[in-house]
Amino acid sequence: MTEDDTASIVRFALDLADEADAISMRYFRGELGTEAKADGSLVTRADKEVEEHLRARITERYPDHDILGEEQGFTPASEAGDGAARWILDPIDGTHGFARDLPVWATLIALERTGQVAVGVASAPALGTRWWAGRGLGAYRGDLGTKGRAGTRIAVTDITTIGEAQILYGSYAMTVDAWSGADGLLRRGWRSRGLGDFWAHCLVADGSAEVALEPICSPWDLAALIVIVEEAGGRMTDIDGNAVYDAGQAISSNGRLHRDVLRTLQRSTGD
Repeated sequence: MTEDDTASIVRFALDLADEADAISMRYFRGELGTEAKADGSLVTRADKEVEEHLRARITERYPDHDILGEEQGFTPASEAGDGAARWILDPIDGTHGFARDLPVWATLIALERTGQVAVGVASAPALGTRWWAGRGLGAYRGDLGTKGRAGTRIAVTDITTIGEAQILYGSYAMTVDAWSGADGLLRRGWRSRGLGDFWAHCLVADGSAEVALEPICSPWDLAALIVIVEEAGGRMTDIDGNAVYDAGQAISSNGRLHRDVLRTLQRSTGD
């Protein structure tokens, strides 16, 4: 994709985010119709309606693109598609918080092209903030009071030691169960806070924290975020250092202390 192509996709993804925000905010702190899915996770009317709307808009605009979403799974493009482009959608990232009236949730929209995420948007209307990035165009944070268009370019910090780092995680129990050295990492850090889901990775990207730990996640939880973190100068990998969004886990950092973070997470108790 050229930079002009990427910029065009970014503009369309931001339009989609505006529309998704309008739908989700109609439900937030209202009647959600919350149900439990087969895996025990929750789904609301907002999840279903947002994804259905996004799918319809994408198919109308790009009928040759595949779509992967949390609620409806994978939908291949029409016969005109070549499988090179795929949209990855999480209609409400943070549904459990959404269902309990917490404002920390977002719609995540990503476009993957030939195996690399080219565009990502994380729109959090209850927080009044949106983050987005285009491959080669940088990463941005915008105030939704300006329709999310007047963005400020963001960048990770230049902190180089864990002892100076602010470390974010979702669930303490899940984090320390997943990685043997996680508790040691949290204790080494300057400060640790339980801020998870999309927000943790976006806070690393915009320089508010240095590390985000997410031990259990799905591709739609991360696809939009990996390009935001990378375009801000950071890294998102699995525990082995692979820059992927579909490993079922994610470690984001400002990049400068990433190797030390991975080594510490892999450390056995007593090392």
